[in-house]
Amino acid sequence: MRTPRARRGSALILTLVLTFGLAALVMSSIYLSAGAGVVGRLFERERDFRYAAEGGLALAKSRINRDTLLVLMDTGYNTILSNQALTDAQANTIPRVRVDVYAAFTGDTMGRFGQFATVVSRAYDAGGTRHVRRLDLTAESFSRYALFVNTWASSPVYTTGEFIRGRAHSNGNWNSTSGTPGPTYFDTVSAVGSINGNAVYSGITPVSGAPTIAYPTVAKLAVLPTYATAGNLNFTPVSGSAARATSGGGEVSGLTAGNAMRGTRLDFVTVDVDNDNLIDFEEGFVKVFDAASGIDTTRLRADLVGSPVSLTDIILQNQCGGLFTIGGRDEFFPVATFNQQWVRARALTSTNPTVSVADTNIMRNNSSAGVLRILSKARARCFPAGAPQLMLTERITDATNCNLTAPGAGTHYAWGASPGCLASQRYGGQDTTFTPTVRTCVVRTADLTGQCTGTSVALGTWRTAAVAIQLTSVPAAKRQSTERIYLHPLTKPYNLNSRGVIHFTAGPIYASGVNRGFTTLYVLGGVDFVDDLTYDADPAATGNTCRNFLGLIARDSIMLADNSMNRPRVIAAGAGGTLFLGPNRDFLLHAVTMSLLGVVGTEGFGLGPASSAAANGNSGSCPNNSGGCINQTGGVIHQRVPPTYSGTGTGLRENRSVDPCQLTNQKPPFFPITGRYVDNKYWEIDPVNADTPTDIRNLYNRLRGRTVP
Repeated sequence: MRTPRARRGSALILTLVLTFGLAALVMSSIYLSAGAGVVGRLFERERDFRYAAEGGLALAKSRINRDTLLVLMDTGYNTILSNQALTDAQANTIPRVRVDVYAAFTGDTMGRFGQFATVVSRAYDAGGTRHVRRLDLTAESFSRYALFVNTWASSPVYTTGEFIRGRAHSNGNWNSTSGTPGPTYFDTVSAVGSINGNAVYSGITPVSGAPTIAYPTVAKLAVLPTYATAGNLNFTPVSGSAARATSGGGEVSGLTAGNAMRGTRLDFVTVDVDNDNLIDFEEGFVKVFDAASGIDTTRLRADLVGSPVSLTDIILQNQCGGLFTIGGRDEFFPVATFNQQWVRARALTSTNPTVSVADTNIMRNNSSAGVLRILSKARARCFPAGAPQLMLTERITDATNCNLTAPGAGTHYAWGASPGCLASQRYGGQDTTFTPTVRTCVVRTADLTGQCTGTSVALGTWRTAAVAIQLTSVPAAKRQSTERIYLHPLTKPYNLNSRGVIHFTAGPIYASGVNRGFTTLYVLGGVDFVDDLTYDADPAATGNTCRNFLGLIARDSIMLADNSMNRPRVIAAGAGGTLFLGPNRDFLLHAVTMSLLGVVGTEGFGLGPASSAAANGNSGSCPNNSGGCINQTGGVIHQRVPPTYSGTGTGLRENRSVDPCQLTNQKPPFFPITGRYVDNKYWEIDPVNADTPTDIRNLYNRLRGRTVP
């Protein structure tokens, strides 16, 4: 049996293994602890950079909302902070961190959708950009307000039976009636001062002591004429006074005393250019009509003066009459033409309204009874000078030709009555019977020929559109070819450079018609509504939200004209002699209206043609006002609140509602903003895309949809 050998050194080896193992564990612990410290410090630094970038956003947001002298750029960008050190909550400077902050307007270049103030905050150290944050602030537009008032005296007040269905604000006090229950408000009402009087607040609490919202100025809107010029939509209206025009000794200026004052009328129209029986976004146009020298603005307004109105009044005779549906189309026959046998024969074929032989026997006599019989028929109305429906008294022919618009000296006739006109050319004025240069005369009503008393004179002309924006064709089924070059397109593709802005260098401008698309009308003067101004489709109907949006801005007041189309007139004394000669019993307006220095109001608010206007046929919610309701879908922004009526039988009562598009992020093109901004979205940006000024410029260009060079 062998004796086992001793294992020398094994204990030492074991000891060394254990020693090195423990040493490794200690070193690992040291390295792990050091690594954790490094990671922790890195996270702390990252937190500092993030804090600094977000702090820069907060500082920029505060300045944008409070600094009224800061004008953000829509090309390039503003530098809000540069190489700025920030402090933490304990007022300690954050070490080795600097911030650059930039801001500019971004969003769509057509000014329709909500304009954004985009803020980019870049935090960095000596090693370069470390953290970049972006904030989009939505710019609040004045177009969101149902009513905005800059100043408010103790009167007038909103009273029982009036409604404001959208956001309302006053930079002064807000005054409702002391009576009960008072007006009804359906959205927030705020005032910098106090809120006074009684009112029904439908589920909302009024806010007094609100911050002031800076009111826009002409200087703030200086860019709008530039946009209009680019789209060939910048106009200078005609003006000046001249001796009154006469024809054969008869007064045709529209006045009976004094000089005639010239003016310009703006007509919004739609044309189905592609003939698909739909009015597409690009099928909105305007036409511009200038009164001739010696013709007064009363003819543009279709004013009827006097109580009762004189039966020989040129506006009553040539611009008022019967509207009839014949062969499926509306045809208009002025009062002065009913002595012509062919006119009465054609009126007998009307399906709406119906006309009897007994009617025509009375209509043929240009007497009080005859005029009343014409104007008492349903749909009887007046039109402003230049309207295509007035063809029979504004397209003058000579004794041998037909369809002339500027005949020479000799015997003149109202169109269709000339011996040179064929039977097929004898029909009433329609919305398509466009006459580029219109003339006027006193139509002889004592015979059957439609002959003028003397030589006709110029009434006015329509302006041709710039060659660059003239339509190449119009479908014959929709418009006469002569009208083509007088249509001014409002948007692409027919007007490639249009920004949706129309501008007039002065006022007043006389406006009416049907708008299609997103449009802003800016007038350095006043605006008078001579008739309804509506959209091509009801903005409140399902599916029509933001189909159209019209903003109307005037330096001076925007007024509803006290004329024959907006208010009843006494045509003859006695019962049945007071008539409403407009298209409806209320004034209809689809738009957001803003007066920079004046009001949005009603001419002659305290006037009315009868003690009981309800007898004049007004209906709906405003039967006791001479013009019925101001049925406006949109908003009103003005310097002060004007009265629109003073009691029963006077003025028009307000009945305004909100356009659903006002509740979205869209607005009329480049409509003024309030200077208030609310958070929209935050983003984190890769630092490599915002490391240099060139990177920042390229970033803003991309946000505006522009090609980065």
